[in-house]
Amino acid sequence: MKPTLRFALVAAACAMAAINPAAAAQYDQRLGNLSTRAQVGTGSNIMITGFFVQEGAPKKILIRAVGARLATAPFSLSGTLSDPQLQVFNSNGVLVLANDSWSRDDAETMASVGAFPLTAGSRDAALVATLSPGLYTAQVSGVNNTAGIAILEFYDVTGSARLMNMSTRALVGTGASMFFSGLSVAPGGGARRVLIRVAGPSLGAFGVGGMIADPSVAVLDSAARQIANGANDNWGDSAAAALATAFAQAGAFPFPPGSRDAALLVDLAPGNYTILASGVAGTTGVALVEVYDLSPETLSTVSVAASVPSVEAAGTATGVFTFTRVGLVTAPITVNYTVDGTAVPGTDYNPLAGSVTIPAGATSATVNLVPIANPANTNNRTATLTLTPNNSYGVGVNDRAGVTIFSSSGSLYVSNLRAAPNATASTAYGTATVQLSPDESFAFVNVGFSNLSSPEVVAHLAIDGDYVFNLPQGQVTNAMWDFAPVGTYSRAALIAALKAGRVAVSIDTALYPTGELAGGFVRNSGTAAFNPPPPPPALDLSRISAQDSARFLTQATFGSTNDGIYALIQKGYGAWLNEQMALPPSLHRAATMADFAANATAGGQGTRNPITLAYDRPGGAHRQAAWWKLAVTGPDQLRQRVAFALSQILVTSDTNGTINGWQEGAANYYDIFVRGAFGNFRDVLEQVTLSPMMGIYLSSLRNAKAVGGATPDENYAREIMQLFSIGLNELNPDGTLRLDSYGQPIPTYTQETIVQMAKVFTGWAYNNPSANATANSNLFRGSPADYINPMILWPAFHDDTQKTIVGGKILPAGQGGIEDLKAALDTLFSHPSTAPFISRQLIQRLVTSNPSPGYIYRVAQVFANNGAGVRGDLGAVVRALLTDYEARSPAVATSATFGKLKEPLLRATAILRAFEAASNAGRFNIANPEGALGQAALRAPTVFNFFEPNFVLPGAVAAAGLYAPEYQILTDTTALTQPNFYYTYIYNNRSATDPAQQTIGLSLDSWLGLARTPQTLVDSLNLLLAAGSMPKATSDRIVAALVAMPTNTTTADLERVRSAIYLTVTSAQGAIQK
Repeated sequence: MKPTLRFALVAAACAMAAINPAAAAQYDQRLGNLSTRAQVGTGSNIMITGFFVQEGAPKKILIRAVGARLATAPFSLSGTLSDPQLQVFNSNGVLVLANDSWSRDDAETMASVGAFPLTAGSRDAALVATLSPGLYTAQVSGVNNTAGIAILEFYDVTGSARLMNMSTRALVGTGASMFFSGLSVAPGGGARRVLIRVAGPSLGAFGVGGMIADPSVAVLDSAARQIANGANDNWGDSAAAALATAFAQAGAFPFPPGSRDAALLVDLAPGNYTILASGVAGTTGVALVEVYDLSPETLSTVSVAASVPSVEAAGTATGVFTFTRVGLVTAPITVNYTVDGTAVPGTDYNPLAGSVTIPAGATSATVNLVPIANPANTNNRTATLTLTPNNSYGVGVNDRAGVTIFSSSGSLYVSNLRAAPNATASTAYGTATVQLSPDESFAFVNVGFSNLSSPEVVAHLAIDGDYVFNLPQGQVTNAMWDFAPVGTYSRAALIAALKAGRVAVSIDTALYPTGELAGGFVRNSGTAAFNPPPPPPALDLSRISAQDSARFLTQATFGSTNDGIYALIQKGYGAWLNEQMALPPSLHRAATMADFAANATAGGQGTRNPITLAYDRPGGAHRQAAWWKLAVTGPDQLRQRVAFALSQILVTSDTNGTINGWQEGAANYYDIFVRGAFGNFRDVLEQVTLSPMMGIYLSSLRNAKAVGGATPDENYAREIMQLFSIGLNELNPDGTLRLDSYGQPIPTYTQETIVQMAKVFTGWAYNNPSANATANSNLFRGSPADYINPMILWPAFHDDTQKTIVGGKILPAGQGGIEDLKAALDTLFSHPSTAPFISRQLIQRLVTSNPSPGYIYRVAQVFANNGAGVRGDLGAVVRALLTDYEARSPAVATSATFGKLKEPLLRATAILRAFEAASNAGRFNIANPEGALGQAALRAPTVFNFFEPNFVLPGAVAAAGLYAPEYQILTDTTALTQPNFYYTYIYNNRSATDPAQQTIGLSLDSWLGLARTPQTLVDSLNLLLAAGSMPKATSDRIVAALVAMPTNTTTADLERVRSAIYLTVTSAQGAIQK
């Protein structure tokens, strides 16, 4: 048959009237089954049948070519095709299926649809396959070019997308070799209008040779009686006009006027029928037999899926079955179903109704499975829903779905998505989760993100760069990961990698095809319903040991000193804290300017005026020297340490060129934290917001309302929420994630929130003291730069429209930029997540990387209320976190999960403070420590600081559900350069003759007396540099190394002391703060 022949072929799978009709069809008012018996020839005379699967879901069908079986009872035909071969081609002529035999599995399918059984060992052919909608051609031929009578059958196994139409080209012979075709109309509906054609003469136009010259057609009922008006041998003899109209309606090619082709229109009631094609006066030849269903299709195909396939028995979420129909949606349909499985209705879940109605106009409906908490049942149970066939709809391939009820919720793994290192200009962000089922048989992956720089290309989960699971594009909801083995990773290896923190999500975009947004997963905790943790055990803080004192000072200062340890023992924690908080602040702007005044041209360290070429303002080296001097020698150690912590939360950086050129402004920005270390967080947040340094760094300076196609800059609006106040996801008061009813994190804001917040931060520009300056629009962009004083508002450039910000807070139109700013900052400050979000990070910077929820809760409660009704009192927060049970308990300190890797700067300042480091000139000229240490004050590489609070270290730490922020800057390189940096300052020698020398050296004279008692020396250093945490085995190794060194000279004594310091500092206990 030429491909220009159009077959809009109706009718599915089979059974001639003489054979048991199939029971697969489930549609009301549809042609159910069809089979064809004819002579199979060779060459162009093989049997060729076209069939069409209607639009909808893929259809599972059974196709059989039966020859050998027909030779046996009850058929007992002679001249059968002994070894038929079956092939199926798609509309492009590509072979998609082929078989010349059948299997036991095929036999089970045959039985399920009511097909007559094949004889064991017969050489008949069968195929069971799922085909997508489209046009196909089935061909039956004989193996080794044999010929004979065969039946070609199609069975609709599932009743999903309809088999639409079918035509067959075959030899029409005489007697047993006439052409027989059987069809059935499914019960339950009315008659079907059917067009039946036998084309012979008209095939010549398509290049078909040997066609039958004068075919006839007859339709017989199940009793082999010809039905009324059920015969024709010349389509033009009667009703030619009606037939021609039917041809056009069906899309069939027209018959030439006067041709002797046969056709008839019949109305077939439900039942079984046989179509008989033969030649008038015993003529034979090739014919094309076609059957078209002209009745309009009014029914739908229904499928079911578990859109929420798992729930926790004791949780508040529900499982969800979603019923979907394909087809007409103008009328409602009621879909019936049964439920079985291991879950018991009434015991494990509320019983289901057994039916659901899809409303008119809708394509889907849902049924919720509500679990019942059953403490007695600790096993996982499954409720399986199965669609029940009905005359008003068809059942699709997906006719079963299950919801698993877990006795526990499983494990939640969370990833905070950040711009990948190569995506330098990206401002994208997001959160991803992997919810591992309790039995670890599968996981649900959810990914939410915003602000990609360009269209998404692909998203995936990867292990060490190897793709292991491809994700759908866009926002991902409950993508099921079944841990199917991939590459070299087995199922067990995939699960192990997830637990070990080695699985990461990556989103590739057009602009960043190797990844724009990425993040690793770590096990997390959270609840939908919060219960306050119990209070900790009582702890006596009045008795302080030397080790207790050293631990406290390691957390609260830039390093312990011998005098400081014993002074704290005498004063007690409370008096020491009161004393420190009462000290006036040592300010960095003043110290920077003093260092510049004394060292204006030292090594060209200032910032050069491009006109005068003079170094007329301080450079980064001057600010760094001031920072080091105050960190090492400043009396207000607690204030300085808290300021450093705050500077790593509300980040600006002199990696920005403008800030680098105006270091006085950078130092002034740092002083916000120095002054505010014990002040109110709300004041700090406002001062940061209005700082010109922050305005430069996050581009809120001169940010104007939308004009034309320009829109307000969103940088500061995003980061003040994401990093400076509330975080990406809602938190419980103890810092754990607040989860929705499906166990997923709840975002604190959306991209639309950012858009609205960006409008708040419009109209602010450099401070200008001139009277009425803000009334002059030209000065909004034309005012001279003021890097010190807070930005001021130019009302004409502020977006004064209504805004809906975080938490649905509405800022009314027309209230002005100052009120907008105040309301926005008040909203962020008062948000429930702010207290635990900021408290946790302060604890991380001062005490431990993984504070318990109870620890965070107790500190956050003080943030919320200092005891006098004041929210945001940072002095009270610092006091609470340093004196909390978890911070002070010696028992907690021994826990493997408590403590943190010391920041490289803090290890360096600890050495310098412990041994009264100084230079002859009094300057601490350490200009670029980030090279060796990976860290320098106000010099973070991004707004996310040097390291992130949720950084995951793959391996045992991640598997334990722990974060390891400082490890983010511990690389193969810095693991070597950091110890080398410490070595340099331990071994530096100050000049005895040059008072202006700036070399920094340690004052070790008082330690030389311990050089000849190595154990005492090591014990003293252990207390000073490791807070007494060094185990005896480590101490013994260091003592043994010292004993082996030369003695009895001052030089040898000095070498012993220096070696002891270096070995202590670089020991595990010297590197870890407990």
